[in-house]
Amino acid sequence: MKHWKNGTRMAILYAALSVFVGCSSQQTSDASDGKGSRKVQEAATIPVSVRKKEEPLKYNGQIRKVVYLTFDDGPGPETDQVLDILKLNNIHATFFVMGPHAKQYKEFLQREVQEGNYVGMHSMTHDYKKLYIQGDFVSEMKETQQIIKQITNIEPHLLRPPYGSMPGLTQKLRDQVADAHFKVWDWTIDSLDWKYNKVPFSSSVPAIVNNVLSQANRNLEVVLLHDIHPQSIQALPIIIQKLKEKGYEFETYNEQEHFMLNFWHDNRL
Repeated sequence: MKHWKNGTRMAILYAALSVFVGCSSQQTSDASDGKGSRKVQEAATIPVSVRKKEEPLKYNGQIRKVVYLTFDDGPGPETDQVLDILKLNNIHATFFVMGPHAKQYKEFLQREVQEGNYVGMHSMTHDYKKLYIQGDFVSEMKETQQIIKQITNIEPHLLRPPYGSMPGLTQKLRDQVADAHFKVWDWTIDSLDWKYNKVPFSSSVPAIVNNVLSQANRNLEVVLLHDIHPQSIQALPIIIQKLKEKGYEFETYNEQEHFMLNFWHDNRL
């Protein structure tokens, strides 16, 4: 992994994508209640835009290809295996955590930070009605933020909305998010790993790998995975190796180098 000065890295990241990135996402993440029950809901397929520099910067004559691996809904029992795989490959990732899970698996949350990964918020309940209909989105993110701070002594500002930002994160809620000085990240690639919970590894792992690799065609990608599903952990080493073979370098989110990646194209977020 090469090290880059902040200004250069920002320019490269902003230059890497065209103004509009087609983002096929049927985000279907696991909605979680306090007892760990799950339900699934689809999110919209919306193009994602990021800002573009006039002239892309290159390294050794080549435009950098950068990928961000992101993991939702943890920490969980499998998170330590994800961290082992990342460490073995000398790469870092971005974790969007649930408040109750962070409290339950404090040691994994601390390890995520200690090993150079970014930890952001993914709500307390993962409940669509509470977050978007009743309007508890920002309050839940603030509560999750404070749990992270209590455990890691770091106060993050990046969040990922459960089910993606569209359609739930309305103008009113986005105003509240902006007022709270939060940033929002959706994704460019959905691995759909949650779909294979009851499928043997012999079928689920190749499917997850293909879901990621078949969509990894741009110079900047943000991949949605989960660190709570065994099939995701089994697929991860292959995904990493294949992305390396396609020329990608791996980055973790940096608040000083934020770029817009939300389905609403809201440049405040």
